[in-house]
Amino acid sequence: MTGRDFRLLRCCATSRPAVGALKEAIEAGVDWQTVLQLAEQHGVRPLLHQSLRSLHWEGVPQRIKADLERFSKANLQRNLSFTGELSRLVRAFQSNGIRVATFKGAVLAELVYGDMSLREFGDLDLIVPDQDVDRAEEVLMTLGYQAFFPDKDYRSAFLSYQGQYAFRHTLTGLPVDLHWRLAGKGDTFALDAAEIWPNLANVAVAGRTVPTFSREDLALFLAAHGTKEGWKRLAWVCDFAEFLRANQNVDWTAVLERAQRAHSSRALLLAILLARNLLDAPAPDLLIEKARSDARIASLAREAEIGMLQSTPSGELADFLGTLKTHDRWRHRFWPIVTLLTTRTVADHRAMPLPKSLWGAYYVTRPFRLTGKAARLVLRGI
Repeated sequence: MTGRDFRLLRCCATSRPAVGALKEAIEAGVDWQTVLQLAEQHGVRPLLHQSLRSLHWEGVPQRIKADLERFSKANLQRNLSFTGELSRLVRAFQSNGIRVATFKGAVLAELVYGDMSLREFGDLDLIVPDQDVDRAEEVLMTLGYQAFFPDKDYRSAFLSYQGQYAFRHTLTGLPVDLHWRLAGKGDTFALDAAEIWPNLANVAVAGRTVPTFSREDLALFLAAHGTKEGWKRLAWVCDFAEFLRANQNVDWTAVLERAQRAHSSRALLLAILLARNLLDAPAPDLLIEKARSDARIASLAREAEIGMLQSTPSGELADFLGTLKTHDRWRHRFWPIVTLLTTRTVADHRAMPLPKSLWGAYYVTRPFRLTGKAARLVLRGI
């Protein structure tokens, strides 16, 4: 892969591509197969297809055209199928008196991109109040879903720290993530789940109305989510950039103040800087100035851009350490480390299967397992 290939992808990864920049990127010389692979890696094939088709379709090799056409048709069919199921799930929860909201996936495709075909997604994300998780699971089961880990005690011991459980439909295989928190235990996140409920908004998705986050809450979520994930995928920058384009009348000063109160302003400013640098999004000048004048944020943006050019994952340890740099306060870097050392996970049980009566022993063995894992990574890098 070359920087030229990624440059072309950036030119195309927008709902409003600039014809001049796109043609310059193509004339500089690209490897079309690499561009296609990059688009798949970064989750932006629908945008690549739309931009090339509207501005430079005649210059695209036939095999690349065919691949993009096949993918786009399949993606739209899948997205519409997901959307129909989303409506069914929301209605079922509401008819059982369970408050529910949906985010990411189909909602972002409609609310941010304005077109169900322009975003890739592979599951449905629903959030309910934490006291309704058990009832929500019962509703999912009546609709044909089963938890990835059916044993509730097992999930409570090894998965609840994530603030979500994964389910899959037994016939269609469609996956659903049921959330009651927006971040894992120990994570500093700009948006708390309790904040969303008084501010819910409705959005029409494929003709059906579903509840989702307010625009201000969605801005904080998108910035925090991309930062938590290390901005490894251009798709997450696209989500934020398209949000900026579609919501230029948002009170960004108020959004920044909320992020500052949550000690997560660095995540918001990083998202804004990446959206401007990579995709020329119309970000507020005040926030751009704040981001560019902060050496730490500018450095994080450069690291994220370099990371997007890597074809191989950086590894769990590197990702974890990178995320620590994004926290506003030092103590918020300390708690994720404590949580990492003291939280039992599925990996602990798989590494040393113990009967349920001894699961408490993982609190003792986990630090030693992680120390050994870190030592092996260090030795491998020598």
